[in-house]
Amino acid sequence: RNEVVVFTPPQSFKDIVNSRARNEALIKRVVAVAGDTVEVRGGKLYVNGRAQDEAFINEQPAYALDRMVVPAGHVFVLGDNRNQSLDGHVWGFLPTKNVIGRAVFKYWPPGRVGPVPFPEGSYA
Repeated sequence: RNEVVVFTPPQSFKDIVNSRARNEALIKRVVAVAGDTVEVRGGKLYVNGRAQDEAFINEQPAYALDRMVVPAGHVFVLGDNRNQSLDGHVWGFLPTKNVIGRAVFKYWPPGRVGPVPFPEGSYA
């Protein structure tokens, strides 16, 4: 949990964007893994019933997500720019086979070039 991963979009993503997605990779943060429960309510992400401390997001989510269990062979990903991100809260679970690797360096925006932060212990 909590790693920023690079992945090929699942079919559900491609269906939503009407196949405009070429074979490009996306990048999002893993917030829940197989067997976890995940939900968003009151502007907070809950994993396994515990509200998460997410100092790295741009703003609190302005949407709700009903409680779900992440199925085997999948993870649940959200973008750090929660309210503008086409992520798991829109298209569902990400098959782990789609994960290419972990992001370790960021180059955008230019003023924040450097290693991708990995907040220790944020997710229970």
